[in-house]
Amino acid sequence: MKKASRTISGVTPVAVMAKPFPCPGKCVYCPSSPEAPKSYTAESPAVLRARSCGFDAKKQVEIRLKTLAEMGHARDKVELIVMGGTFLYYPQDYQYQFIKDCYDALTGITSSSLQEAKKLNENTEHRCVGLCIETRPDFCGEEEIRRMLDFGTTRVELGVQTLDDEIHCLTKRGHGVAEVISATRLLRDRGFKVYYHWMPGLPGSTPEHDLELSRQLFEDARFRPDGLKLYPTLVVRGSELETWYRDNRYQPYCDEVMIDSLVAIKILIPKYVRISRLMRDIPSKFIIAGSRDLALRGTIRKKMEQAGVRCNCIRCREYGHRRRDGWLIGGPQLTRLDYETLGGKEIFLSYEDENETLFGLLRLRVNEEKAIVRELHIFGPEVPLGTRLEQGAQHHGLGERLVREAERIAREESKADRLSVLSGVGAREYYRSLGYRLEGAYMVKEFG
Repeated sequence: MKKASRTISGVTPVAVMAKPFPCPGKCVYCPSSPEAPKSYTAESPAVLRARSCGFDAKKQVEIRLKTLAEMGHARDKVELIVMGGTFLYYPQDYQYQFIKDCYDALTGITSSSLQEAKKLNENTEHRCVGLCIETRPDFCGEEEIRRMLDFGTTRVELGVQTLDDEIHCLTKRGHGVAEVISATRLLRDRGFKVYYHWMPGLPGSTPEHDLELSRQLFEDARFRPDGLKLYPTLVVRGSELETWYRDNRYQPYCDEVMIDSLVAIKILIPKYVRISRLMRDIPSKFIIAGSRDLALRGTIRKKMEQAGVRCNCIRCREYGHRRRDGWLIGGPQLTRLDYETLGGKEIFLSYEDENETLFGLLRLRVNEEKAIVRELHIFGPEVPLGTRLEQGAQHHGLGERLVREAERIAREESKADRLSVLSGVGAREYYRSLGYRLEGAYMVKEFG
């Protein structure tokens, strides 16, 4: 049965999970199981799929593509999501082989190297237009970033959890806020999209403190992530927090308090941020205490509607979601939002109608006369390459118009002599059609 929401944002997500491997962290809230990577349970859906394949990356991708085809989904624009522990802490040979196997599965050819695998994927049926890797802020330095560029990574999810060093210490996180600041800037400067994992309700916090830290997240130029995964703190079987709970050393928020907290956080979200998840994908049987509402996003949306407030995040404003929900959609107009971040300025270009329905966006970072596009995304149900739908947003020229405006800003306002794009491997041909060439990990256009 086709689940429309799976490809309603314009790409097809394909999650692959690395094998269980020791994690450098000792976080009290993470479950541990010999059958799953750290922070996952043995029966989480992605873990079950991976276990059935012996955690073989190629088999996982192949099976997922087959399932998506049977469900009637387009599969030519794929976003690979690498899950499992701290992937960048795994042996480097394993990392390179794992990513190569993912590309080989998309292409259907066993390549001789990662470089060949990426090259083949530029013109194949199933193109990797985005690659996401989860990591810790203390495993996101220059060396790790070089590796992620080798892989063709475009988005990085940082396990930030909180901006309170005392809470990090209490929960045995193993790093502090300084590492978050450093990793965020390094990633932005190299052109990556930056998402944070954010955990309201951690030991040592309160709903008031969670809200204060969430304000800091967007008011402080050292942070301001592009996206969030909101993970309410749960007491999960197999975690040290389970012992704390049973010893009455920790009590999670009740459902009502957690829902109110998440509503308050969502109200704060700027237009340039996407909330991609609102709950960990953990089976209820593993949750000892805390919210068991696996449809938490819908619960919160209903609560906000009742209160007469609205979330302005990207996901809530996307063309595909609003069209599905019966919104009256107007014509797209170019809009621009500038905001400062550590080490540079972000320019958020978008096509929106009068109700802020979002058709497409481009993130441009400028600093020291350098300009780099960190994201280009046109929303709505995925439209196969080479086709167009009259009631779809893709393949109507919005992407090219956003790129041309970014070029104008880079050339005229920032006085840059070139524009670089960190694109997915499968999107390189698109940028070549706009006059760009490959230089290292980037598509580049010189201004004459």
